[in-house]
Amino acid sequence: MKLNKKQTGLSTIMLIIIVGLFGYAVYIGLKITPVYMEYFSIKSSVDGLADEMKTRQISKTQYFDLIRRRLEINYVDIGALTPSRDGCVKTKKEVFHYKSTKKGIDVGVSYEKRIPMIANIDFLIVFDYMRTVNSAKK
Repeated sequence: MKLNKKQTGLSTIMLIIIVGLFGYAVYIGLKITPVYMEYFSIKSSVDGLADEMKTRQISKTQYFDLIRRRLEINYVDIGALTPSRDGCVKTKKEVFHYKSTKKGIDVGVSYEKRIPMIANIDFLIVFDYMRTVNSAKK
């Protein structure tokens, strides 16, 4: 008597493919996580400075100096930030924004990070965060 029993379970090839896909997902996560941690550090610096601007008057040059100092404390390399592209060429200074409007002062950051993955394949992540502050009166 022969029993025709079908093979169940994973084959070795399938197991290698699943482990490879899982390993690649972990690799991508390890490459992207520091970029998002840096963004949240920059965002908290902008938020902290915006909250400080509610209580005291800060000029544009003071804003850029204070944001630079806060980012140095958080070990953020400002020189590595590339301004985001919105149809025009921008300089490194234009990564951080300070603009007076009728509602108050718009402060924020917009930049992009390019993460090399494998060979000529890169991830491009664009960050854009703006906040309007009702500035303190003189």
